[in-house]
Amino acid sequence: MPERELDERFHLNLEDIKDFAIFRVDPEGRIASWNTGAERVKGYTAAEAIGQPFAILFTQEDRDAGRPEMEMRVASEKGVYQGEGLRVRKGGSIFAAEVTLRALANKGGVHRGFVKITRDIGERKRVESELKRRAEFEQQLIGIVSHDLRTPLTAISLATSLLLRMPALSAQAVRSLGRILSSAERAHRLIASLLDFTQARIGGGFVLKYAPLDLHEFMGLVVEELRLANQGREILFESAGDCRGEWDPDRFAQLITNLISNALNHGQEDAPVRARLSGEPTSVAIEIHNWGAAIPPGELPHLFEPMRRGGEKARAKNTHSIGLGLYIVQQIVLAHGGTVEATSSAEKGTAFTVHLPRSPPPPKEGV
Repeated sequence: MPERELDERFHLNLEDIKDFAIFRVDPEGRIASWNTGAERVKGYTAAEAIGQPFAILFTQEDRDAGRPEMEMRVASEKGVYQGEGLRVRKGGSIFAAEVTLRALANKGGVHRGFVKITRDIGERKRVESELKRRAEFEQQLIGIVSHDLRTPLTAISLATSLLLRMPALSAQAVRSLGRILSSAERAHRLIASLLDFTQARIGGGFVLKYAPLDLHEFMGLVVEELRLANQGREILFESAGDCRGEWDPDRFAQLITNLISNALNHGQEDAPVRARLSGEPTSVAIEIHNWGAAIPPGELPHLFEPMRRGGEKARAKNTHSIGLGLYIVQQIVLAHGGTVEATSSAEKGTAFTVHLPRSPPPPKEGV
């Protein structure tokens, strides 16, 4: 087929593509065709563009640096050049672009130039920049607010603890001071959850400090602390098998505390919460079970999303939670290379099951 006829068919096939600038460049770097999308993206008409060096579409800085020639050289050697950069419209306005320059050849392998595809990605870049700016702002805001709140809360907690030690306090005074101390401690926990959320969501996940642990003993201590903090509620603990390995002690304690606290908050108050620990060949399994209203099947896939507090009013008991507990559980489990899942039914109750490998997972590539 004659080259002129090929050019005409090439031009006709591209006329309906309006979101991309698609044009042909001859072997000398001159624009040889120009579609409607090129006119819309670049601003030049076909009459203005055809015959001009395609270097007019680059910034002066890129022309001085030889970028148009570099793109043609790479496309000739490798078959295609792809990248992002700044490009110039008619009138001099600059925009961010995603470009592809592909080498063309006839059936005999003779080089016939290039086809250039340019897409305006200014809006995408703007959205990416806004998302990055917002994430940085959120991280800074949470960090600053958390730090500024911790100082007065610590002072309140210390002062209240000292006042509670004073002799001859009335029963009313003791109750009032107890409520103040409880509120301050709850605020501390909320701040800690916000900081954990920031670390997991924006900071790339938790950094773990592994140490050898025997979870029979360690988990038993965590459960005992929770019993003391929730007197009047029954928390049962069972363990079996070899449960030695390496885990982050603080994060493991947080994992168990969050799961049992969740079970206490949403479970039946006159029924026990049962914690089971068992050793497996290469991992340990942890199950936290409670009786109570079943979680609707539609909610189960979303339980570990941040800011989820449960859709069933019957399950929520004025927990003062901001809905980060299970999200943090999931992030701790993932950081350890484990899995966590939830099941719930009226017949079998609600159970969260965690599997943690005994050894740290291999480091991620590039870390």
